[in-house]
Amino acid sequence: MIDAHIHLDDKRFDADRGELIKQAQDIGIKQFIVPAVRASGFAGLKQLSEQYNSIIPSYGLHPYFISQHSKDDIKYLDMWLTANKSCAIGECGLDYFRKDLDKDIQQYYFAAQIELAKKYNLPLILHARGAVDAVYVTLKNAHYFNVMIHSYNGSLEQTRALLNYGVKFSFGGAICNPNAHKLHKLVKYCPIDSIMFETDAPDQNLYPDFRLRNEPINLLKILEFYAKLTTQDLQLVQQKSTEVLQKYLNLNAQPSSRYRNAD
Repeated sequence: MIDAHIHLDDKRFDADRGELIKQAQDIGIKQFIVPAVRASGFAGLKQLSEQYNSIIPSYGLHPYFISQHSKDDIKYLDMWLTANKSCAIGECGLDYFRKDLDKDIQQYYFAAQIELAKKYNLPLILHARGAVDAVYVTLKNAHYFNVMIHSYNGSLEQTRALLNYGVKFSFGGAICNPNAHKLHKLVKYCPIDSIMFETDAPDQNLYPDFRLRNEPINLLKILEFYAKLTTQDLQLVQQKSTEVLQKYLNLNAQPSSRYRNAD
């Protein structure tokens, strides 16, 4: 298994990061896609990925932190990608749920990172909270749909449109909420070859303990819930979701053996 989206570089993991990684690996979670969110975190994430072979880094500029980004950060990201391996660009995208984030500034950084994805032929790891329509329009205008939307919660209509372009979706602990009927309908609608699974730890802990720190081992619980919800075999779900993620991020083609054998 591979966690499609987890922030293992978060300081909330500093005290026990190694122990948590070992716990997850002991139950079959072999690798972790860790997306950076600010330029100031690139070097630290690279160092962690060198310390822990299970961490696969992606570098990007998150819309939450537009007040901390500068236009020079796009140039820095460009130079960073030239010199360092990255499985994708992200976490990037748009967030229209938070009203304190200027939409035009978000759009500037999002569009710039799409262009970098084109330049380096890399997929995008996207944040699209309350902004699925805007993300879709931006991607369509850029003619680039090599993307995964993490913690996805769009409408069926939006999902149909995105599926037509081959977009992938990642689902996390929110699906484990027994009251999330709309999300359950969405998850059942998505073909298994279009989805992957994540924890987004340390955020988005499982129902009902939303305020507690989310941890890597919860990925298995998410897959177990999905398998039960969709009446599918758990082993098949583990295999298929791993294959989807490996293909999307081209992990098996990476020259380093650290990106392989994650079933």
